[in-house]
Amino acid sequence: MKLSLYLLFSSMLVLLLVSCSSTPVYRGDGIHCTGGSWSEISSSGGSPITSDDNVMMDEIESWMGTPYVYGGESRSGVDCSAFTQAVYHAVSISIPRTASQQSAASEVVNPPNLQFGDLIFFNTLGSGISHVGIYIGNGFFAHASSSRGVVKESLAKQYYADRIVSVGRFM
Repeated sequence: MKLSLYLLFSSMLVLLLVSCSSTPVYRGDGIHCTGGSWSEISSSGGSPITSDDNVMMDEIESWMGTPYVYGGESRSGVDCSAFTQAVYHAVSISIPRTASQQSAASEVVNPPNLQFGDLIFFNTLGSGISHVGIYIGNGFFAHASSSRGVVKESLAKQYYADRIVSVGRFM
């Protein structure tokens, strides 16, 4: 009896491990079986492509280092969704104010089809979408970090890969 339970458990563990590839798999409620690099799935090659992309990247760069302030909407302090809203405003696109509203209003994108400017939504508080950043290519995104202000970050970081909820597009 113990041997058969051991064999069953061992077989199930092997199947689970084999099913996890090295490339992150999007399942609609986060990334599972992480370990691969998000940089492999950048469709934009990491560079802005259009003139709007260039304007957007210039705007992102101009916000770098701005301190994080919950509810902040200015260069003296900004939160994540106000940052994304300001960047989109620079290319004359109006988007809602909060991360959850931005997610609801955006066109859903499968992560392998990420493009420069797509919004990446995260569940950082355990209760739905609570954070947003802008994809800038080569597996990186820009966001207003609550501890470091506006920064560029790798999606390959386990913390972010584990918390992705969805990707949305307005452009």
